[in-house]
Amino acid sequence: MKLPMQIDAHNQWFVYCWVKINDRLRSVRFKVDTGCNALVLSHDTLKRFGYDASPPSLVKLPSVSGMLASGDKHVFKKLGNISLFSDNGQKNLICNVQGICHAAQETNDLLGTEVLKCFLSVRFNLSKHINMEFT
Repeated sequence: MKLPMQIDAHNQWFVYCWVKINDRLRSVRFKVDTGCNALVLSHDTLKRFGYDASPPSLVKLPSVSGMLASGDKHVFKKLGNISLFSDNGQKNLICNVQGICHAAQETNDLLGTEVLKCFLSVRFNLSKHINMEFT
């Protein structure tokens, strides 16, 4: 399975996946973050799926603590099962994983090792066509 990637001016890698939550399917642009061990959805993305991402609503979700690359500890909220697909026809399932969001701050949508470890290998092909390949 191949997913086209984009590299921005800061050399950050991004990939689009189709995300399914509660029978709603949306395209989401994820930052590929091998230093993150989770699938993180932003508050803006949650709103696109019909979630109330306000602090009073998020406080009701189960919590999990996490550490950022800076070493700062933060509280995240468990979102439950999230399905990722490479297409909007839902024929090519990438994986089903547990997703989280930051409890209070807006973040990027992050595709971390929780997704990457679902495969035998992940290869970043940066030659002719920039792709992320899963096997």
